[in-house]
Amino acid sequence: MIAWREGFPWYKKPRGYYRLLRARHRFFDTLAARPSLRRGLRIIRRDGYKRRMWSWRNKFQGQRCFILGNGPSLADMDLSPLRNEITIGSNGIYKQFARWGFHTNYLLFEDLEQTELRGPDIHRVRGPIKLAALYNAYAFAADRDTYFMNARISTPEYWSEMAPCFSEDFAEIVYLGSTVTYIALQLAFHLGCDPVILLGVDHNYGKLPELFPPGKIRVTSENYHLVRQCHVDPNYYQIGDLIGVPHVRLQDAAYAKAREVFERHDRRVWNAGLHSRLEVFPRVSYADLFAPNESYRRTDSSSGVWPAKDANIRGHREVFSPGV
Repeated sequence: MIAWREGFPWYKKPRGYYRLLRARHRFFDTLAARPSLRRGLRIIRRDGYKRRMWSWRNKFQGQRCFILGNGPSLADMDLSPLRNEITIGSNGIYKQFARWGFHTNYLLFEDLEQTELRGPDIHRVRGPIKLAALYNAYAFAADRDTYFMNARISTPEYWSEMAPCFSEDFAEIVYLGSTVTYIALQLAFHLGCDPVILLGVDHNYGKLPELFPPGKIRVTSENYHLVRQCHVDPNYYQIGDLIGVPHVRLQDAAYAKAREVFERHDRRVWNAGLHSRLEVFPRVSYADLFAPNESYRRTDSSSGVWPAKDANIRGHREVFSPGV
C-alpha cells in the first residue's frame, strides 16, 4: 500500500515508489555477496532497520532524556543546558539547531504532509539520527543516518477500535497517538530513559480547534495569524501549506496511556515546559533539573522530592547549520 497524500505530484511518484520499496526492503535483514581474494565469494548479512533499532533497547537505561515539542514556549527557555543531554525532537525543529548551537540526538517524522513539506530539507540535516515512518520513505532522499520505523498506519478502525496503543518494542511496531510526541515517548521508553522530561509540549493550539474540526486544513491569509501562534517559530508554516488541526481528545487519551505504561514499569514522565496546558503528567521545575543539588522539585500540588538521574551520558556531535 502506498500512503502518499492526495495531490502528491504525479511526476514524483516513480521516484517515490522506488524509495518506498527500498525502505521496505531494508527494514529486514538482507543477504549480500561480497568477493574476497582469500575466501572467494562470501555471503554476509546486512542488518535491517529493525535489527539496528532493536540494538537500541535500553541503550540509555536509567538516564534522563528530554523530548522537545515545537510549542512557542520553547522560544522563552534557555536550552543551552541540554547540550550534553539525551534529546528527541521532531518535524521542523531542526531549523532551531543553528540558533541553539546543538542538535537533538533523534529527529522524528510521521505525518505525511509534514514529511512532504520538510522533505527537501531532511537529507541536508546533519547530526541527529533521523526516524520516519516506512510510509514516509517516498517523500525524501534517505541517508545513512536515516531509519524507517514500522508505524501503524492511520485508519478509521485503528482510532475507533484500538487506539491508544503504546509499543514497548519500538523496533517491532510504533503506534500513533494523534501527535508525534507520542512516538517520541515510545522511542524514549525503548531507549530505557528514566525520567523522560517534556519541554515545549504546550498542548495549546489557540482557536484553531474551536474554528476547525480535527483534520487537515490549508493555511490561508485568513487563518495565518492563528497558525503563527502555535509553534516555536512563527514562520513554521507558510500560506499555502497543508497542516493538521489536532484531535485534542485523542492526544489526551494517548498521553494517559503513555503515563500508565511508564508507571507500570516504575518509570516517570514529567512536564517541565513553560505555559503548558498538558496536565496528564506531573510537573517539575526546569531550573531545578540543573540545580547544584540535582534535585527535582514538583511544581504541582503534590509534595516530595525526586532524586536526580545520572547525567553522565554521551554528548552531542558537532554543531552544524542545516543550511535551510
